[in-house]
Amino acid sequence: MTATRAILISIDGLAAFYWTDPAARMEGVRALAKRGVVAARMETVFPSTTWPAHASLVTGVAPDRHGVVGNAILNRRTGAREDLTGDPVYDAPDLLRGPTVYDCAHAAGLTTAAIDWPATRHAPSLNFNLPFFKDQRVFETQTSRAVWTELAALGYPLDRQGEWAELPKRFLKDAMVAELAAHVWRRHEPRLMLLHFLCVDSLQHLHGPRSPEAYWAIDYVDGLIGRFLATLPADELAERTALFVVSDHGFLPVAHEVRPNARLRQLGVLRADPAGRVASADARFVTNHGAGYLYCTGDGDPVRLARDLAAELARVEGVAHVWAEREYPALGLPRLAQDPRVGDLLLEAAPGYAFADDAQGDEVVGAPRYRGNHGHLPTHPDNGAFFLAAGPGIARGRTLAAVRSRDVGPTVAHVLGLGMEATDGRVLTEILAA
Repeated sequence: MTATRAILISIDGLAAFYWTDPAARMEGVRALAKRGVVAARMETVFPSTTWPAHASLVTGVAPDRHGVVGNAILNRRTGAREDLTGDPVYDAPDLLRGPTVYDCAHAAGLTTAAIDWPATRHAPSLNFNLPFFKDQRVFETQTSRAVWTELAALGYPLDRQGEWAELPKRFLKDAMVAELAAHVWRRHEPRLMLLHFLCVDSLQHLHGPRSPEAYWAIDYVDGLIGRFLATLPADELAERTALFVVSDHGFLPVAHEVRPNARLRQLGVLRADPAGRVASADARFVTNHGAGYLYCTGDGDPVRLARDLAAELARVEGVAHVWAEREYPALGLPRLAQDPRVGDLLLEAAPGYAFADDAQGDEVVGAPRYRGNHGHLPTHPDNGAFFLAAGPGIARGRTLAAVRSRDVGPTVAHVLGLGMEATDGRVLTEILAA
């Protein structure tokens, strides 16, 4: 049998280590694994944050080629810090610099759909699309009128979407994603559908990995996926639909918060207003949780300033690595001449530490606001992501040692009889049934 339809499900923040953790209840996903393939871990990209990782999942390339180099960046032209999460700034064609698996499917005449999938605002190749919006204003102004009308007809509380996108309440949004997925599958009959569930990530930020809240969220999302799949006709699910369940990154516990901007203020290259906001700066740091970029934005010599600040920041407690931009290609990132979205330096936090953007106060290292985080190098043991595939054309009961997130898009395309050219990833032929 070969698949004629595919569903790609992302459980944000589901670390690979949960698969062998007996406290992690995933009865539905574990049942899928018995008729499919699971990887021991999936290597994500760097920085290992949601927007770059999801872009790599669907494009099959690293950030140096798809252009999404972080969850947050500094716009060098405007001087504004831009948080890309929730798609408040850019439409998908302005953000992604490479074709996606849903672009390939749409070009081949296949109907496509996405619900809460990152970096999809106004994506022209998605026939049905409800991107993940964190802000009520963005939700109201950027949702297509057809989708808005459809949601209203289904009775969803459109005035509560911004509230449901708040970190502690995303389990409500996840419930809507599962319900809406069942509706879209029946009404629009997509050949490729992408779903993104958030609260496993959210509750680990708030309470830490391996916390009771994290285990609850994993069980909760597993139940949502199970109820959604139960709405699909049994023969269609078994004989025609390939399922991919993945995550974007793992999770590390956090005990300390590092505030590079506070150190930059002490060094005299950044100035903050009384409220702690950056007023002006020759250099400014933008956090991506376990990593972050330092941007040299003054009128002086940026190369010399970056070199001087690299030495200073390397001495800060909790800073594990400082890379100059000439070293970015080895990390899968573009150099500054290729993409001004990257910083002049890239920092990584040590395990147990994460970065923040705060510029006020005398403490450069202090108590964390989040108990769990990610963004660190993908090689950290706890930062492995999750991969599972099941369905027609997929081998049964097989375990792989490791795959890469860039392999997902090409493999999904192959299962649908499509091809993605010139990717960094490969088709995972070892998961295919003989």
